[in-house]
Amino acid sequence: MKQVTISITEQQEKFLKLFAEKQYHGSPDNRCTGHPIHFVETKRYRYTPYSDDIVWAFEDKIIAFTFDADYEQWFVNEVEAVMEWYKYCGDDCEIEIKPFKDIEFETIKTVNDEELFITDHFDYFKAYGVNIQAIAWREEYYDQVAPFFILDEAKQYMKYQGHNLHEPRVFTYGAGYGDQGEYHHFWELLMTIGKTVNHVEQPA
Repeated sequence: MKQVTISITEQQEKFLKLFAEKQYHGSPDNRCTGHPIHFVETKRYRYTPYSDDIVWAFEDKIIAFTFDADYEQWFVNEVEAVMEWYKYCGDDCEIEIKPFKDIEFETIKTVNDEELFITDHFDYFKAYGVNIQAIAWREEYYDQVAPFFILDEAKQYMKYQGHNLHEPRVFTYGAGYGDQGEYHHFWELLMTIGKTVNHVEQPA
């Protein structure tokens, strides 16, 4: 065992003390993990272009639509997409906007006063004169944004960065079973320093 003397800043002292107070072994803030690290994560979406050939693989996925050439604004409701298209164009739709399921496999009169048999969403948007850019399956996932040793600090981050996050959450990871790497050694080092600082500041 080596004895080492180090200098720490006020902020480092503050967080080391919090770490020892909040994340000790067996703490509820560890969320039943060993040597936890807490990640603030934000919800994101990935889009897979629609194709009849792979419908079987995406039957339980949400279908999304966009008329945005930059593929930034997506809709999961086709009626809303049509309404937003006409709002964008500054015009009114001259036919009643119905949900896809209400006119699927039906022949309707389009905005161009033509008759069209609706077999899929491509026909649907064509009937309403919407210049749709893409139809895709939307899948949600969470992307790691920022790591924290202290759960409360992760929660604070979600508050002051909430405007940059979408439906954020804190997900806690453990070091992993039988991990003999460096992480848990550094975690224990921080805990030891934090306990030492607390002991120095608050002697028994």
